[in-house]
Amino acid sequence: MKKTIWIPISLLTLILSSCEIVLPSVSFSSTDTTSTNTTSSSEGETTSSLNPTSSVSPSSSNSSSEESLGYAKNSSPTMNINQYRSVSDNFGLPTTGDVKLLVIPVTFTDYRCGLQCATRKEQIRKSFFGEAGETSWHSVKSFYETSSYGALTLTGVVTDWYDSSWSSSQFSNLTGTGGDYDYAFDPTWAMLDAAIEWYKSNSGSDLTEYDTDSDGFIDSVYLVYNNPNSSNANYSVSGEEVFWAYTYWNYNNFNAYDVQSPVGMTLVWSSYDFMFEGYGAGGLDAHTYIHELGHAFGLDDYYTYSDGDWGAAGGLDMMDFNILDHNAFSKYLLGWANPFVLTGNQATTTIKLKPFESSGEFFLLGNTWNGSAFDNYLIFEFYTPTGINQKDSVSPYPGNNVQGFTVPGIKIYHVDARLGRFSNSSGNFVSYTDSLSVGSSNYPYVAHSNTVDRSINENYRLLHLLEQGGTNTFINDEIASNDTLFRAGDSFNPTTTHSSFFYHAGGRFNDQSLIGYEMNVTSVTDDEVTFTLTQI
Repeated sequence: MKKTIWIPISLLTLILSSCEIVLPSVSFSSTDTTSTNTTSSSEGETTSSLNPTSSVSPSSSNSSSEESLGYAKNSSPTMNINQYRSVSDNFGLPTTGDVKLLVIPVTFTDYRCGLQCATRKEQIRKSFFGEAGETSWHSVKSFYETSSYGALTLTGVVTDWYDSSWSSSQFSNLTGTGGDYDYAFDPTWAMLDAAIEWYKSNSGSDLTEYDTDSDGFIDSVYLVYNNPNSSNANYSVSGEEVFWAYTYWNYNNFNAYDVQSPVGMTLVWSSYDFMFEGYGAGGLDAHTYIHELGHAFGLDDYYTYSDGDWGAAGGLDMMDFNILDHNAFSKYLLGWANPFVLTGNQATTTIKLKPFESSGEFFLLGNTWNGSAFDNYLIFEFYTPTGINQKDSVSPYPGNNVQGFTVPGIKIYHVDARLGRFSNSSGNFVSYTDSLSVGSSNYPYVAHSNTVDRSINENYRLLHLLEQGGTNTFINDEIASNDTLFRAGDSFNPTTTHSSFFYHAGGRFNDQSLIGYEMNVTSVTDDEVTFTLTQI
């Protein structure tokens, strides 16, 4: 049986670049100023105080050499995204294995596809499930198979067109109740229910093959509408809100789950014309579809929704400005890559990393790190303008004229993905926790975001890309550039040259534990980066 908890939610929307995501925002009663990263053991909760070296599991091929060098791969996270989802009612697509995605193209009475139906359906199929060579970059399938290093294979179908009974204006003006969790009603809920009912009736399928975890909900449905997105057509105010690209959840169906005939919950909504946003009518473009599906897998936007806020992630990422590959934090969270970590307290450690886009190698530095992606730490990722990054690095992506890094170098991210314990009755933040077991009157939820209005502390960001020059240019609305990367001869010191990137003085993480190391880049080639970590 489904558990029922109440979360007060405010609907926040923002149109940026070629994507909009509509997500719930939990309600916070106060700004956290505590320094602890642990919680009490009330209500049967188990606390966690983990030594990162205790969970190190070196990879079999490099075990002895890594151990002798003082670092090894941690391949056994203490908690993962599936466990997090199961206790926080975060619905969406599985992140590994053979995953089936249902894509339903839909039309309105004033935007039927007519003679273009067959051609457009085939274009949608290629954009989602085709080979990379059938598009101008990657299909959704080929991107995620490459980005996940083969851990995720997307299959599924693009159905025939569902011709709805609404005109586009009637649809955008639909109203209804918000359902469970007080989610704001969205017209896409009505479309999702109607399209699924139509497909079940016409296909004879109960859609259980699209409910991997057998929770009674289809893992995700991608609805591609036939009319232009709001930047390419004149709509009313309500139409401009609806006819964009976003991911949402139909919580009117929360108590309607059906294991025998799953219902819709997670939905992605985008126009067919995003296929032609980047490369015109002559080439298929899946950038927006790839970005949106990232939300269905469980990733947040790394840009900001708050007025007067700034882009802490620097823009150059698939979940930021819709370009390039996913970063190391995203892939760690989704279970596609695991970090190298220190195995001891040696004064100096020399570390070598291969290009992240092809190897999945990255380094994690944390003090009180709990052994999972859900904590506060630094990530060191070796970026190269190769492979999946190449097209968006060689030239700007035409969809928004943003270009990736053109040189190899180290990206350093400050991650604060700590879990918060939130009250079921009020939705208010109670404390940080290293456990998913937070008692019957609370629920766990990631406490920070790159949107300041969604973080329990306005000074903390989920993902902050640190800049080699030691000055935060992103706060002045600049985006990342080659100068952001750390290259041969560059250094990083959290207490001196880069202290301004940390809210707490003295080179400390947001939990006020010491970072304790400086980094110096020894060499950078196209194939490998070498850097040292030295205790300070």
